[in-house]
Amino acid sequence: MSEIYSITRYPVNKLGPGLELGETVFSPDGGVLLHEGSILTEKHIEKLVNYGIGSVRIREFAHPSLPIEAVDEALVPQVESAVSVERCEPDMPAVVFEDENEFLRAYSNTVKDLKRCFALVRLEKHLDCKLLYSIVDSVRWLSSRGIGATALLHTTTRSEDYLFHHSINVGILANIIGAASGAFDLAQQRYLVLAGILHDIGKLEIPVQVLYKNGKLTDEELNMVRQHPAIAFKFFRNYIEIPEIVRFGVLQHHERDDGSGYPLRTNASKNHPIAKVLGIADTYDAMTSKKVYGEEVSPFAAIDTIQGDTFSGKFSPKFSTPFLQELCQTLIGRYVALNDGRTGQLVFWNRSGKGNCIIRFSDGQVLDINNQKQLKITKLVC
Repeated sequence: MSEIYSITRYPVNKLGPGLELGETVFSPDGGVLLHEGSILTEKHIEKLVNYGIGSVRIREFAHPSLPIEAVDEALVPQVESAVSVERCEPDMPAVVFEDENEFLRAYSNTVKDLKRCFALVRLEKHLDCKLLYSIVDSVRWLSSRGIGATALLHTTTRSEDYLFHHSINVGILANIIGAASGAFDLAQQRYLVLAGILHDIGKLEIPVQVLYKNGKLTDEELNMVRQHPAIAFKFFRNYIEIPEIVRFGVLQHHERDDGSGYPLRTNASKNHPIAKVLGIADTYDAMTSKKVYGEEVSPFAAIDTIQGDTFSGKFSPKFSTPFLQELCQTLIGRYVALNDGRTGQLVFWNRSGKGNCIIRFSDGQVLDINNQKQLKITKLVC
């Protein structure tokens, strides 16, 4: 006999021992706290409280002695429809937790501050360093949840004012990559964030019609855009508040270890470690962002690109490998959209990108999309 249950959202402070989880609960950094189907204990509840989890979904079962046909509708809570245990849905999250709302509010305010900062640069050729360093502190807070912040970046609207969003995102990602590598002390991490925020400031001197051109750039236009690191480097000479390691990080963020980058075509031995981190962060966010002159791709495609560029010698594995390992881990359990319009939960993924990529859908179907040549993940949903 099949039991039926409904899924009801409970505030954590209303939970009690013996309740059964109707979802897998993740920590802010993307790790699994409790698996779906766990029977809650006092320690489990305490763990949820300590991690700041606001609410969870709970399975509420109908009377076990009655057949399905005899269950009175009054016994089944009406919060969400009853489902059979044999067809358990992954249960797409319906609300954004308050801490995620707080992230998005802080993110929006930080972007506004950067707009003010960059407007002074564009209009008055003046860099407000006090405002700039307050933005650095905000970005460090935004990245304080670690690799889990990358998933939240995909929920932000970035199609408008791309330069400002991209600059904040690269600052966040640079802080995460630098911390994962363990290569920088606390002071250097702060400068890494600063360099991430400023890495594209030279683009303020590029004509808007060139910078956001919807189509292929001419050779002259491409050369103009590729001067933005050098433009920034020269601008920073007027500000002792911008240390040398930040200036060189910005100047070299498009250089590559194999010497294939620009504007100077320097190689690994001459490229600053901060620049190497910025190159990875810039590539990941540029690929996964919505923008007027190109389509966004899924984080899975971006991971494959960065991994391939690491193998070919463009990126330093010292920085790319720890980042990719953490990023791959935090994507497990997330919800993704496919090119056929369906949305499902990623339940397994071989980080080589060549093995199994298993998606579970709301009807209980489980599918390895690598065996379906026409299917691919288009974006991360949440």
